[in-house]
Amino acid sequence: MLVDAATADRAAFARPFDVCIAGAGPAGITLARSLAARGYDVALMEAGEIDYSDASQAFYVGDLTGLPEYPCEESRIRAFGGTSGHWEGKCRAFEDDDFAARPWMPSSGWPIGRADLDPYAAEASAIVDLESPVDLPDVPMRQEDARFRHVRWRMSPPTRFGDKFRDEITDSGRITLGVRASLVDLRLADGLESVSTAVFRAWGGLEPSFEVTARAFVLCLGGLENARALLSFDSQLPAGIGNQNDLVGRYFCDRPAVATANLLLAQPAEDEAQYFTPTATFSAQNQLARCAVTIEPRRVAPITNEVKLLARTAGCLTPEVAHLVARLRGGKSPCVFGGLAEFGIHQDPENHPVAVVGVSMEQQLNRDSRVRLCERRDSFGMRRVLLDWQLTDGDYHTMRAVTLAFGAHVAEQGIGRLKLRDWIAEDAPSLPAIGTGNGMIAGRQHMCTTRMSVDARAGVVDPDCKVHGMTNLYISGSSVFPTPGLPKPTLTIVQLALRLGDHLSTQLS
Repeated sequence: MLVDAATADRAAFARPFDVCIAGAGPAGITLARSLAARGYDVALMEAGEIDYSDASQAFYVGDLTGLPEYPCEESRIRAFGGTSGHWEGKCRAFEDDDFAARPWMPSSGWPIGRADLDPYAAEASAIVDLESPVDLPDVPMRQEDARFRHVRWRMSPPTRFGDKFRDEITDSGRITLGVRASLVDLRLADGLESVSTAVFRAWGGLEPSFEVTARAFVLCLGGLENARALLSFDSQLPAGIGNQNDLVGRYFCDRPAVATANLLLAQPAEDEAQYFTPTATFSAQNQLARCAVTIEPRRVAPITNEVKLLARTAGCLTPEVAHLVARLRGGKSPCVFGGLAEFGIHQDPENHPVAVVGVSMEQQLNRDSRVRLCERRDSFGMRRVLLDWQLTDGDYHTMRAVTLAFGAHVAEQGIGRLKLRDWIAEDAPSLPAIGTGNGMIAGRQHMCTTRMSVDARAGVVDPDCKVHGMTNLYISGSSVFPTPGLPKPTLTIVQLALRLGDHLSTQLS
């Protein structure tokens, strides 16, 4: 059943539910379907509308500080289906190394392992429309030392959860889907260890708040909003719910995705990007985070005028000359490799192809990288997000070390020669600004702000995704990731939601 909280009779929410889920993205939709299939009554509450709207999206506006990041309202979609609406569809399952603790990365490691998620691999793959539940095998590689693996992605169409599951959910007799219903508070029962009701307000219509009562409550609001909600709900617990150890919002991780080098190829490469990841042994030897190196061919248009070509070559003879010419022209240097290499690239680009080398990686945990609340408020009076993204020296070490190792690999194999980009060659590098031609910079994959841990002093939820210190409040989504891992998070989010569905079914029964 579909209920617009802004215009419809709210009597549909007056009865008690088994589970109240706030947020109808991949996690919330997957969990609601799982519980409904077992016969439980679910209130699935979506703050946005069925389809995207600017008015709804404006609630996501926040403030940024720290490293370059995309505006909060651009990174996510506040509508039914959530951020699957702009997901590109790349999928790989987490490997054992993604769950493992690594001594050189403080607080790394998950309290669950691949064996805990593998039972949900087939169902999760079907949900996102993958042809097989098994990852594609690595491409065979020739190398003297096993430094890299040539990996491949499985590709979802991509699945838009709002489109795929809209009819199923609105026609369900077990799921009441409320839209334009913003969660503004969680009321705790006596003892402050359980949630009694969730308080919602509708925007663009009826003003009075309304409550939903359930046996269990689940936040599926996303990597920023899960933390924002817990910090905001401070009327009974001044530090916020689940924040007794000042960990809600801390350890915010995105996925740096940045160009670190240019590669002059010995021969034309495949048109599609190629992905390489260090082996576990090589990563341990060099203390690397989980990361992937990408070769992305770039086509350079030839310069047909010989005078212009010679002038371009002369202006690229050395880095110093290139910078001088750029200053005189009042722009950025167009040089990629300098000197005669520039001549070859532009005179005969088919025989002198150029590729961009990028690194996409999990970042190391940093307590000071975090989601906080700023003083600005939305129209409901809730404080907006203040996002402070920070990296560590270890993150820059991974970017540079894996790029140099890959440079040695391509030279060994006669693939080409690599030149570091200026920003990563600095003694103390820092991420370049977004839009400077150095890649995406931030992957817009928000993780770890309510991380999973056995010990409440190390995280916000336990291995079953229940908030430490609470009896019936759970969180689902990438905010519970203890560390980001290498693959993009959507497939793992769905697996975790299915696992939570099993757990809640056991608890409720």
